Amino acid sequence: MDGLYAAMLSYKMKNYALLSDNGKVLIRGSALKSRGMEKYLRSFLSEMIQLLLEDKAGDVQNLIEEYGEKIEKHEISISQLAKTETLSDSLEAYTQKVKNKKRNPAASYELALKTGRDYRAGDQISYYVTGKVKKIRIYDNSKLLSEHNLLQPDENVAFYQAKLIELAKKFKEFLPFKVDTKKGSPGLF
Repeated sequence: MDGLYAAMLSYKMKNYALLSDNGKVLIRGSALKSRGMEKYLRSFLSEMIQLLLEDKAGDVQNLIEEYGEKIEKHEISISQLAKTETLSDSLEAYTQKVKNKKRNPAASYELALKTGRDYRAGDQISYYVTGKVKKIRIYDNSKLLSEHNLLQPDENVAFYQAKLIELAKKFKEFLPFKVDTKKGSPGLF
């Protein structure tokens, strides 16, 4: 027992959020605060959990729509959409593993190879996804974060909106509406 809390959201074993009496949210568990998740998804998740703990689940639909619109209007900074990955293998080892079908191609490595720089295991690569449709091969449709042009945004709006919806769907049992992207669904892009 850590103490008394106003509310608790139990997502799954060892993954929960607590609301203190002063309104502060405490999140525990890797499923709820994964470092592999893009920053905009972590922000969305944190805001959604706050709403759920405050018994405002109906407001989550507005939150999803707000984030979806911001993505569409390029109002979320590219650094929030980008993913940063640490290379666990050398570029040579990666190339050999892909060639021998021991692993699938990955955007971070493919981008590192294109630069011609001498990346090593432990180096980090930040990239974002480009294109127009949500279902793409990420390693063929990505650019280094440093290549983004604010005047000609090319981030994949459909892809990032779909990731938002997929995250919200993981909490469907806590929501009073159906999270769906099919045409005709009220409000969700």
